[in-house]
Amino acid sequence: MENIVLFTGENNFTLLEELSRWMHEFKERHGEENLTRLSGAALTPSAFLNEVASAPFIAERRLVVVDDIPSFSTEESPAAPRQGSGSPSRHKASKGVPGMCAVLSHVHPQVVVLFVAPKPDRRLSSTKELLELATVKTFPPLSGEALLRWIQEAFRAAGAQTESAVPALLIEQVGEDQRKLSQEIKKLSLFATGRPITGSDIDALVFPSAEQTVWNLLDLLGDGRAEEAVLYCHRLLKAGESAQGIWTIFLWIVTSLVSVASAVSEGTTSIQGIMQATGVKFGAARALLPLARSCRKEQLRELLLRVTDADISLKTGAWKAGADSEEELFALLDRCLLSFSGTKRS
Repeated sequence: MENIVLFTGENNFTLLEELSRWMHEFKERHGEENLTRLSGAALTPSAFLNEVASAPFIAERRLVVVDDIPSFSTEESPAAPRQGSGSPSRHKASKGVPGMCAVLSHVHPQVVVLFVAPKPDRRLSSTKELLELATVKTFPPLSGEALLRWIQEAFRAAGAQTESAVPALLIEQVGEDQRKLSQEIKKLSLFATGRPITGSDIDALVFPSAEQTVWNLLDLLGDGRAEEAVLYCHRLLKAGESAQGIWTIFLWIVTSLVSVASAVSEGTTSIQGIMQATGVKFGAARALLPLARSCRKEQLRELLLRVTDADISLKTGAWKAGADSEEELFALLDRCLLSFSGTKRS
């Protein structure tokens, strides 16, 4: 059925962008009065057909957007609309007649029904039937070269030129969330009007996401690059990140390292085994495994004692860590970060 469409997929940003484009263009061509949006959560067959069984109002097409996939019961399906009646009557469905199929068979051919379900429950009969009937447009997450191309196209659409390394640097700083990337692309394009966007612009203007901060710091410390980790944290602090926020991330990394090192010392060497034994997530286990294998027990014990003493001092007031006096926490963070340089054997 060409007039039944399903938008689905985990790339919520691109899906919503395409939905917005559809709705905007439809209103421009056929008028706002021929665009309806419904919630599928509690939508009944009769309420649905009140919107889709009749011809558009003085237009070639009508668009009905349904958020989520309704669970139309197979015990009740609509009969064909009566002549001259504004709403269809209902009757008991024949045995074996699918609810979704029966309902959609009465959609007016000039009405386009667009279902929007990023993560539909494919176990439900309504979903299975819709997937067979509809024109399905899937929006998968972008990564790798596809995401780099999308960033380049987004910069061009914003009228901006970039150095070749900028798309990759932007992903490194922000992550792969297209919504956040889109916001940063707009900001950079406005800032660098009339000249190419550079890597220096990324460093100056783009604040890393919390998740990306975790992984960047995790990679640096996991590789034993403590001095680089200190410089990275200084850039975060200069950009407006709180020392307390970075300290919380650092404590989580140290706790994860201790857990991974403990599993390694007991003979667990695979990432999957470490995840099962410790509860540490895949990305963290993979980043910390080389360091956990190389550091000696006494080095790890010294690091843990230093960090524990520091955290106790912060909580008891021996070190200042208030929003207005973070200088002492800055210094404490530097000392603890540099402790990682002694845990990586050459």
